[in-house]
Amino acid sequence: MTNTKHEDAIMKMGFGYFRDSILKRLGVEYEFVVEEPTELIELQIYSMYMDFTFLTVEGFYAHFEFQTTETDWRDLQRFEAYEAVTAHKKGKKVLTYVIYSGGITSAKTEQNCGFYTYRVKPIYLTDYDADKLFRKMQTKLEREESLDDEDLAGLALAPLMSGKRSRKEKIKEAILYAKQGDTETAEKTIAILYTLADKFLKGMELQEIKEVVAMTRLGQMIYDDGVEKGIEKGIEKGRQEGLEQGMDRMSVLTARLLKEKRLDDLQRATEDKAYCEQLLKEYGIE
Repeated sequence: MTNTKHEDAIMKMGFGYFRDSILKRLGVEYEFVVEEPTELIELQIYSMYMDFTFLTVEGFYAHFEFQTTETDWRDLQRFEAYEAVTAHKKGKKVLTYVIYSGGITSAKTEQNCGFYTYRVKPIYLTDYDADKLFRKMQTKLEREESLDDEDLAGLALAPLMSGKRSRKEKIKEAILYAKQGDTETAEKTIAILYTLADKFLKGMELQEIKEVVAMTRLGQMIYDDGVEKGIEKGIEKGRQEGLEQGMDRMSVLTARLLKEKRLDDLQRATEDKAYCEQLLKEYGIE
């Protein structure tokens, strides 16, 4: 499903939050380069896309993939292709981490490629329980306690945790808890949850999440920004159309005056707006 610019803005916020906060919770301690062109590479190979790729200060790319099923040789070939093309294009090595959702305790992480063995680094979330996390969030809210950054980081990972709820339900509930926080971190948490929804959900399930996001402060900010830009675009379009319409009328008038060799009238029409309108009426030019 094609995202609007405002949906892209939400996901971009999520990318930064994933890079700067979520990875630390998962034990990945790289220091990344904060540079617009290298925050995220979206590389298309046969209509497949990389999830997250960040440039580290050490000069290599850390590439992260989300997996809800165990990897097989086809997944490893795909990841290796991502690495190879990125390394060739950027001239830097690439390390791939695969983040496995709850329920997956082991997976194929290396592939014999003849003279070498290709490997990825697995991160398993099976020990993380979304149901337990949500119970903790509910207890804190009942006690009127604020959600801290660790709570919000947990909510951002909730869709990938184990638990009885479906992935859509995990995303929806995590957003509802995160919206209770009136902080920038809470908004970034919602952004990363929307990013995961866009990756894993389709059709009505994704639409339902969009509606939930729309009811958050972040959604309202995006909506207000869209309305403001839409109004500005509409005003500019109206001006442009008016200008084009005026130019079309003047072009017709000019052609008529030139045909009748009324050069003096044409000269005066370009200098006297009232006289120009008089001539337009004379020729019946609307």
